[in-house]
Amino acid sequence: MLVKIFSILGLLAISSSALAQSTISGTWMLEGPGKESEISLTAEGQRIQSEYDLLSDDPSLYCTPASSSRIWANPNAPIKIEQSDGLVRISYELFDLRREIPVGDESDLTGQPSTKNLNGDSFPEMGSSFARFEGDRLIIESRNHAYGYIRTSRGIPQSPGTIAIEVLEVQGETLHITHTYMDESIFRKPLVLEYFFRRADGTELNNYNCTDANYDWFDDLNAN
Repeated sequence: MLVKIFSILGLLAISSSALAQSTISGTWMLEGPGKESEISLTAEGQRIQSEYDLLSDDPSLYCTPASSSRIWANPNAPIKIEQSDGLVRISYELFDLRREIPVGDESDLTGQPSTKNLNGDSFPEMGSSFARFEGDRLIIESRNHAYGYIRTSRGIPQSPGTIAIEVLEVQGETLHITHTYMDESIFRKPLVLEYFFRRADGTELNNYNCTDANYDWFDDLNAN
């Protein structure tokens, strides 16, 4: 009887994981501006922010992702999530980024960036990541970040000590992502960001083919 019960529990766990994979997989588009918690910076965080100049320091000007939050929050750019062979693969149209994340635990961290572009260039600004499933939620933990900016419009920084947790969960046809940044050198309390995405499974990812300062708002600012 115990063997039978354990077998049923195992099947339920597998079914739950398969359900999470089937619902989270697909192509998604950002829906609205999202939400953020209060930003409470330490003295060091304030110093970094005070020295930030949007028109010269934003890594996006040089086709470099400033952080994973910057990439998730980009409007009108489809994002494709796939799962197979113990990996979560996330393809971002922005900057042609491809993120490969092992499903496991902290021992699966390689110390190497999990994100490259189609040319094979690595981006430590996105961190080194591993993922796990908890019920119908996918949880991604990232460490080993390069210096970058969580919010490029305001110069909210990240550092090599930053830990980022992304929780992905589908409710109906909406993908909810809760993105928590923790770094005692930067934040007095964790910074929590929320994003919402709609399904766009018929949308193809185009090649971005980024060149320096290759986005409209930068040209518009300079024109004004």
